[in-house]
Amino acid sequence: MNNELLPWDEEALKRLEKIPVFVRHMAKSKIEQAAKAAGESTVTVAFMDANKAKLMG
Repeated sequence: MNNELLPWDEEALKRLEKIPVFVRHMAKSKIEQAAKAAGESTVTVAFMDANKAKLMG
């Protein structure tokens, strides 16, 4: 998997900002990796919602 960042839509970024600062970077990285693995071109709230259980492990 490449290290290229995925774009985030505005609503997904707002949701990311609600994650506590001390884990936000790790959460962002995990969400982006999952989105890339799923073939997504943009991180969206719909993706985050559909994969919430898997992402929060």
